[in-house]
Parts: sequence; structure tokens; C-alpha cells
Amino acid sequence: MYKKILAGALTVTMAFGLVACGSKDDKKAQQETVTLAEDATTGPYTAAKEETEVDFGIVRLAKIEDVTVYEDDIKVTKSAYKDAVSNIASQYATTDTVEKGEVKKDSTVVVDYEGKIEVDGKKVAFDGGTAQDTTINIGTDEGNYIDGFVSCLVGKKVGDKFTEKLKFPKSYDHTTKINDKEIKLAGQTVWFTYTVKSLQVTKTPEFDDAFAKEHFGAYGVKDVASFKDYAYKQMRISNVVNSGWQDYVNSCVIVSYNSEAKKEQIEKYTKQYEEQLKQNYQCSLKDYLEACSMSQKDWDKQVEESVLSDMKNRMIIQAMAKVYKLELDDKTYKKEAATMAEGMTAKVKDLEDQYGKEEVEYAIIYQKVQEYFANNVTVKEGSAPTTEAPTTEAAETKEAKKDAE
Repeated sequence: MYKKILAGALTVTMAFGLVACGSKDDKKAQQETVTLAEDATTGPYTAAKEETEVDFGIVRLAKIEDVTVYEDDIKVTKSAYKDAVSNIASQYATTDTVEKGEVKKDSTVVVDYEGKIEVDGKKVAFDGGTAQDTTINIGTDEGNYIDGFVSCLVGKKVGDKFTEKLKFPKSYDHTTKINDKEIKLAGQTVWFTYTVKSLQVTKTPEFDDAFAKEHFGAYGVKDVASFKDYAYKQMRISNVVNSGWQDYVNSCVIVSYNSEAKKEQIEKYTKQYEEQLKQNYQCSLKDYLEACSMSQKDWDKQVEESVLSDMKNRMIIQAMAKVYKLELDDKTYKKEAATMAEGMTAKVKDLEDQYGKEEVEYAIIYQKVQEYFANNVTVKEGSAPTTEAPTTEAAETKEAKKDAE
């Protein structure tokens, strides 16, 4: 889970392939800006008057200390930690195929089956009623089949071959064609012949000292105790960010975007989307827009909004790194990148080749900024006050009291 936070940061920040545009010394490009309205903010906090220039434009940051979160909303509970440990261990679970044993209520079993219905006095196989090497989870898949199809496997052993007489529900809406005759399956008796081929046994590793050190040693973890300290810290940061980050972002003001960067990112986004359409659906952007009944104008507007939203988030992160002295020098970058790569069981060069050095650097800064944010917001006791409107009854009671006064 936490090992994948850094990978997640890379994935999020690279969703639209945003990269720094042009040299930082290219003053002409930086000055070609698209100015936005000064009130282009929807957050509850006031942005500072100071402007910070970054690669994509100019931004006015809100004050972190103005952001208020509540202890009850951000505290890490024992149950949350326990769930996190369980989830992490499950990520490293392995599944073995076992060719002996009995099917139980929580088993996962691999079977072949053939279904037959009676037609003109003979049992005949029908379309969709036969399959090989089908994996069935006894505990969760009952609802995916007709009544009795899954439960009849319980108690059988690997190697067993047997036939079970079942019935399609009256509401079953599938049909089959036999001897050029369309036959409704609803309400029909059906005989399924099963061959139990194997069991799938999942083994989840124990989250012990050796496991903690092996998978989280890159972050200074030596045993379960030090992992707990690390996990609580990361979970608290995550809770604070989830609680207050979006309001902060909404409160920052974009003074201007770099027009060249905006143009470049729109072109890049469009090209990537066209490649995805071609690869996944074998269609062009024009075909896609026609299928969605979307005009080119509406598409262009949607792309611009997505690109500007991404640019805004990146500008805020970069501006915060600049203002709060979180930028990386070469020595710090090498150290942090090595830690990231080790945590992802990769090499720094692998990450740089796949994503580009600027993106790896941004992922590191992203984490530093969010940690700084979590450590500098204002934390109050209790829970955040509700903003829900009073119920009709409560409103009437309040009004009656007012009238009585």
C-alpha cells in the first residue's frame, strides 16, 4: 500500500503526460500568458497577494496555516492500521493449484461442466451451457449462476465427476437454438455434468519483521514496530490531505497560464487520446465524436478544461516547493530517487527512461509538498462542523422558539 504511494504519484502526475515546457531561461515563452479573472477561485481561504512564477505560469498561493482540519477526522485508528496491514499482506499473496482435497464453502475451485436440456425425449447440450477450466469462488459466485449451480460443488473432491439436476428460473430470459428451433430456457429442467479439476489455494504471507524489512526497508523500516511508526505517519498525511487539500487548491489563484505551455499540453493530450482510441477501439477521434454526438467545439472546450486543471495542480505544487524551499538539488534528487526506485523494486534509470527525469523529480516534490502541507495546517479538536441544513422539524422548533421570544 505505502510502497505504492510513490508509484501512484507518478501515475497521477503523468495522467496527461504533462512535462515542463521549454527552458526556465526562455523569458519570452514565460511572458506569453493567458490572463484569467482575479476571482477565479472557489475555495474558502484567501490567496496571498504575492505572485510566484513557475514553468506553466504565475500563481498566488493560499496560506497553508489558514487551512483548518479536525483531529477526529484525521486521526489514524487502530482498525484503519489493521486493515492497512491486511491489505498490504494480501498484495503479496500467492495462489497455488492443488490437485487433491475437498471443496468447502470458502473454496475456489476449477471445473469443467456441460449442461443439457430435454428436447423430444433426449438430453441435448445447448449453447452457452458448456465450459472448461472455469474458476468458481464458492463463497462469492452463487449469485452469478442459477440456484444450486455453485452450492452443489461443496463436499465434492478433486477428480470427482457427477451430474446435478437443476432448473432455470421462470424469469430466465435466455434462449437456445436446437435443430433450427428456438427454445426458451426459462423454467426448463437442466442437467449439469461437472468434473472437479483442482482447487485454488491462496497463501497470504505473515506480516512479520522480515516481511516489513524486505518490502519497506527503503523507507527506513527495520521491523514491524518501525513499520507501524512509518505507516501511522503516512496515513495521517493522507488523512490531512484528503480533508483539506482540495479546499486549499480551490483557494489558490492562477494569475496567468503560459500560453505556449497550454498549447503544447493541449496538443499532447489530444495526440495521446487519439492514440488510445486507435489502439483500444480502432477508431479515429472524428468517429468517436460522432458516436458521442459531440461537436468539435465541445471537445476542444473539454480538452482545454482538463489541461488547465492539470496545469493548475502542477503550478500549485511547484510554487509551494519554491516558496517553502522544497526544491531538489542534485544530491537530494539522487538520494530521493534512489529511495523511490528501491521502494518500487526498480532502478533510477528505469524510472527516468520510462517517465523522464523531470517527472521523477516532480513525483518526489509532490510527496514533499503534501507532507509539508500536512504538517503545517491548523488542527482543531473534535470533528468538522456539519454544513447540512436543519431538518423541517428542527427548523420549525427553532422558528417556534423565536416566535415565543
